[in-house]
Amino acid sequence: MRKNLVLLAGFLWMSTQAIAQDNGAQAEILGKLLDDQSGKPVEYASVALLKATDSSVITGMLSRGNGDFDFKNIAPGNYILKIYFIGYQTYFRTVNVKSRSDVGNIRLKTAATALKGVEVVGEKPAFTMEIDKRVFNVEKNLASMGGTATDVLRQVPSVNVDIDGNVSIRNGSPTIFIDGRPSTLTLDQIPADAIANVEVVTNPSAKYDAEGMSGILNIVLKKNRRAGINGLIQGGYSTTKSSNAGVDLNVRQGKLNMFLNYNLRDRRSPMTQHMLRKNWENGDTTYLDQYQDGEFGRRFQNGRIGFDWFIDNRNTITLSQGITGGDFNNLNRQTVYDLDAQKNRLRYGIGNNDNKNSFRNYTTQLGYKRTFAKEGRELTADFTYNRANNDGNSNYSLQYYDMNGQPSSSPNQPELRYGNSVGNTTYLTGQVDFVNPINEKSKIEAGLRTNSRTFNNVLNTYGKDFATGEFMYDSSLSNNYHYTEQINAAYVSYTGGFGNFGFQTGLRAEQSFYSGEMKNVKGANYEIDYPIGLFPSIFLTQKFKGDHELQLNYSRRIQRPWFRDLLPNIEYNANSGRRGNPSLKPEFTNSFELSYLKDFDRKVNVLASVYFRNTNNAITDFSIDTTLNLDGQERKVVLSYPINANVQNSYGAELTVRTQVTKGWDITANVNLQQTEISAEGLDNSGFTWFGKVNSNTKLPWNLTLQVTGEYEGRRIEPQGEEAPEYQVDMAIKKDFFKKKNFSVALGLNDIFNTDRDLSWTTTSFSDSERYRKRVSRELRLNVSWRFGKMDSNLFKKKKGGEEGGGSDMGGDGF
Repeated sequence: MRKNLVLLAGFLWMSTQAIAQDNGAQAEILGKLLDDQSGKPVEYASVALLKATDSSVITGMLSRGNGDFDFKNIAPGNYILKIYFIGYQTYFRTVNVKSRSDVGNIRLKTAATALKGVEVVGEKPAFTMEIDKRVFNVEKNLASMGGTATDVLRQVPSVNVDIDGNVSIRNGSPTIFIDGRPSTLTLDQIPADAIANVEVVTNPSAKYDAEGMSGILNIVLKKNRRAGINGLIQGGYSTTKSSNAGVDLNVRQGKLNMFLNYNLRDRRSPMTQHMLRKNWENGDTTYLDQYQDGEFGRRFQNGRIGFDWFIDNRNTITLSQGITGGDFNNLNRQTVYDLDAQKNRLRYGIGNNDNKNSFRNYTTQLGYKRTFAKEGRELTADFTYNRANNDGNSNYSLQYYDMNGQPSSSPNQPELRYGNSVGNTTYLTGQVDFVNPINEKSKIEAGLRTNSRTFNNVLNTYGKDFATGEFMYDSSLSNNYHYTEQINAAYVSYTGGFGNFGFQTGLRAEQSFYSGEMKNVKGANYEIDYPIGLFPSIFLTQKFKGDHELQLNYSRRIQRPWFRDLLPNIEYNANSGRRGNPSLKPEFTNSFELSYLKDFDRKVNVLASVYFRNTNNAITDFSIDTTLNLDGQERKVVLSYPINANVQNSYGAELTVRTQVTKGWDITANVNLQQTEISAEGLDNSGFTWFGKVNSNTKLPWNLTLQVTGEYEGRRIEPQGEEAPEYQVDMAIKKDFFKKKNFSVALGLNDIFNTDRDLSWTTTSFSDSERYRKRVSRELRLNVSWRFGKMDSNLFKKKKGGEEGGGSDMGGDGF
């Protein structure tokens, strides 16, 4: 509690200091904008305040609903007012300000060429690149429509997603944020249709969290601020009997902007698994041949409601509440064969391995933003509360038979057990940031942040003792676990430059506290207070003539163990097991990157990078042969768990090219080449891998859009084995209907060649294993959507005489 109070005091201090810096100026300019012909107020016009000496912009705002504008707390002196709005002539006026200057009513004249019947169409590109960030526009992606965030990330250049939904960038684990903050939501709990864009930051500055070996992946949810009312209604169905539906609604009037979205998902994903393991002990060789067939079902609802309150032209408060709930079920039927040295079947086992889980997630976000008279100076503060509750049950059975179909209990005993679990996770995040420009090329940024997470989980497992016929509590497969984590951070950075050369230096300090307790095991607890860690970053940028620039950067990163990596309980499945490792330590990475960005006539964008990562205490998986006592019986298993490797070095090159081939056809291609070397538990391994993606978007006649995406990932190395290459191709086509193109039908075929699967090999002291897993990935999806909207700033007002306030129908431009 004391740690949180210290951070809160810091937040308040930064807020008061930032506001105090703005109170030195005393002058004010105010006025009102009117239409020259009708005399009615002109709202949302752009009003800029310029220096009279060099016409540089000091600050700006949009006129209010009644046409008013004002600039407070500015220094006395000479200024120029510049007023611009579509359909009106640009207006300039010189103003001498001493204390308070009221310029009165400014009547704007319409432009000489009237805008009649003109449809303004502005589309975001599917993928944009900056020197330090790449942004993927999800609304332009057709292959992920009706899916989840996992499907979205499969389409994002530079990002890899495996069959289990694990995400990596350049073969490293990134930190995943939602709207820039941690969340208890998993990727499969976020509907694709709720996402606006995905930001990929491969080497973040000190402003960002130091967590994540390969950077930060930020999922930005949709939120609209257009005046009036607009929204989107959509639904879909697929050949796997999956379905989706949703609605997004936004209403803005005056100082209030309200938004609401709701999505429903029912996803079916049948899966096949096969494992063949060769065992040798005391000179004898045997084989285990295991098959599983089942279905992974995800059914959930997701809702979000909130509002923005524009208190005045400088202060905004945002409040939102999200609720997600559903059921994730994994139902499998398994068959296991025992083979001799010649792979002849000796006996077989049949059973089930079922898991059913339910969850509820609540997310509350409160944000505040203040802008100041000085251009670029701003203060932001926000608070996020995340709470997730879950419960589940499991059933496992395996009965052996001889090859004549008669029940057998030797040498493999029958297994029959069930379990139930309940748990919760609470995540609290608070952050304040302040930006203070010094001049046009330099600024100082500073901020404070605190994250606090509490995790509780109780799992009770009962196995049948066939000698007594009773179910007994199995402590080896049960746990009662309590885990807490708190991370406090502060950062400061300075940006400067001269000519075409720019630089940014920053330092982030983070302090973390961990504690864990296995309540059902005496003495099974730990408490770790890590000292303050320093995470410097430096960025050097040189711009050249011809729209190209070069950047060299360095940052120090940390990857803390996920709480499930620390859980000591065992997950067991037919002679294979997995557990966490409470003694796992964080890994630290020194990341270097040299990047070059070139824009060729705004038609071809090229981003080329070379990078090197040196990681100490790298977290990786390790497997051993061991014996577990389960249900009172000793069973030989291959047990996997995470460990800290001694060192891992990765170096590689990445190239991303976006080409506007024709007016209606653009292609984004991304390729990454990497060499990795890893040393762990006395084992050394190294290897080369490469990864590539292509995304093609083509506008066809008859309002058709065609999208084709493909990816390939080469083999990946582990300390004790490797994973096989894999590839996938998706295709989708969309047709827009009606004059406003606001009704769309999309048909997509995922994994056209049915090639997405997971194949890996692992070698331990006494076994060789080959594991194959395949989900039904070839899926035909049909989605329909209707965009509606009316840009009407007087939505809830009435004119004299009872007439409704005027507005313009935005049709399909609402979103």
